[in-house]
Amino acid sequence: MPLFEYWCCRCEQRFEKLVSSSREETGCPACGNLSYKVFSTFRTNVSGREKSGGSSCSSCSGSSCSTC
Repeated sequence: MPLFEYWCCRCEQRFEKLVSSSREETGCPACGNLSYKVFSTFRTNVSGREKSGGSSCSSCSGSSCSTC
């Protein structure tokens, strides 16, 4: 099951939830209001250096973080 990130417009809480379908509606765990799926970002730590999800690092001109 995929993990999706949601935002509640009533109480402004962000939360993650495993859902069986990308079309499945979900309620906020804090207030029960219908919540909206939001764009998720990710960050990893590889060999002691932080990497952001994206096409290149901000500290180099390479097309991939593996070339930094």
